[in-house]
Amino acid sequence: MKRSRKTALVLMGSAPLLLVACAQQPEVQTSEGLFTTVEACAAETMNPGMCRQAFDAAQAQADEVAPRYASREDCEAEFGEGQCATRQHAGGSFVGPLMAGFVLSQMMGGRGGAMAPAPGAGPAAAAPGNARATPAFLSNQSGWLRPQAGPGGATALARTGLQPDRAPTVSRGGFGRSGAGRSAGG
Repeated sequence: MKRSRKTALVLMGSAPLLLVACAQQPEVQTSEGLFTTVEACAAETMNPGMCRQAFDAAQAQADEVAPRYASREDCEAEFGEGQCATRQHAGGSFVGPLMAGFVLSQMMGGRGGAMAPAPGAGPAAAAPGNARATPAFLSNQSGWLRPQAGPGGATALARTGLQPDRAPTVSRGGFGRSGAGRSAGG
């Protein structure tokens, strides 16, 4: 066998390995924390400026993503007495729950430019650097809720497993997340 044929066979044999290596998504790690106050956030992250801006960004989104109720009684049945108010949004008013906290999310490894904007977030939602913030609401029946993108681009509140005022937790995305989703037995 000629040397050129051997070289072609070696290259053909290694091509699938190269394609598999290129198809893997890079692992993405995010750090998320649920905080009830700016002070609690600053105590855990050691960055009071970022916490203040995250709180302000979440508060700016709260009117946009808060659930709407026909009456204060309906809202208080879900979120508790004194936890609802008449809110203003887009030239109208509605009854909705008060923001009880905010979720601060940071992408680890300095790849913040790749983060998707928070559901319902306007331009003020992004905190400087690679962080973003969303409002959190405390329901009597469902626990802590945060906005998430739903079908058709609508924003809906979904339950979060984050514990308030604790150190941010790190979660993995990318290949590790999809691989974990396919594993059995958890």
